[in-house]
Amino acid sequence: MHAELPEDDHPPAPLSAAQVTAFWNDFSGQDGARLVVTAHGNIEHFEAAQAVVRQAPPLAGYAVQAFRSRAAGSNFAMRLQDFELSCDDVLVAHYDAGGIIGLALSFAQAVPPQLQEQARHMAFILLDHALGEWDFAVRVGPVEFVDAEADAVPLSQFPAVFDAFQREVLGRTYDFPLEDQDRWISLEVRSRDADEDDAPDLLTFHDSAHALATRADLSYLLTLRFPVDSQESLDCARAAQDALDAQLLGQQRGVQVFTRMEGMQSRVAAFYVDDPDVAAALARQLAAEHAPGLDAALALEYDPSWREYLGMYSAIHRQDRRAAEEVA
Repeated sequence: MHAELPEDDHPPAPLSAAQVTAFWNDFSGQDGARLVVTAHGNIEHFEAAQAVVRQAPPLAGYAVQAFRSRAAGSNFAMRLQDFELSCDDVLVAHYDAGGIIGLALSFAQAVPPQLQEQARHMAFILLDHALGEWDFAVRVGPVEFVDAEADAVPLSQFPAVFDAFQREVLGRTYDFPLEDQDRWISLEVRSRDADEDDAPDLLTFHDSAHALATRADLSYLLTLRFPVDSQESLDCARAAQDALDAQLLGQQRGVQVFTRMEGMQSRVAAFYVDDPDVAAALARQLAAEHAPGLDAALALEYDPSWREYLGMYSAIHRQDRRAAEEVA
């Protein structure tokens, strides 16, 4: 059984608790083995799909799953208006696009000019089914159609290549980093609109968190910011943020990805977390305990692609990639 979310041209509002409860009340009397809540690859609806699954009640005989899995079998085809395209007909080359995977697509055989647009549309559908809804929407970056490249493989073989690249090149184990292997980078940064005379911000970046990037159960970016005007207030802000880090990490419900000292005005810590309501309540509790005299500012953003983190990661490691390209 599939539960389909409505499609529209506007970003959806988050589902209310009452809406989610009503859905499960309507569903609970039906029979089946697996409920798949799909957003049809529309990332604007991913938050709603995950909210429904996260709040699912116990259902005897049911497994509840967010998003479509990969299609069974390696080679399948689709036909549209008397034109058929199979996974073997679509060739895929890939590359590191700054912490996500870029794709260059081509066709194994010539496609008539009048069918080019239709064939490309069908290729996207085949990709979605071959990689699965989450991988294609979240872990794939730019996709372009090109002339056939030497290292391209048929789409029927690409899921295994995709997984190996994620694991071996991008380092995506999706395991929380071990303490003795944890790596942080400290550097000075400036906002683009900062004056030359302004003091730089101090960024402490959790490089090892890259192994967790785009993990499906860590889709929310939480930032906790405190004003700082003295050593005492700085110590209180750090204590609250460190306590949140320790509790989230201990339960493997979140990971701190960076802290930033914004001049001598504020200190912000950023985390990717699983449940936004639970994490926000915990952040408020710890802020009250460790920094009662400071006005904590809490923000949450749905960021399944880890755009905030990967943008920093790509900028920090850009020099490394240039050096590797020069050696190659």
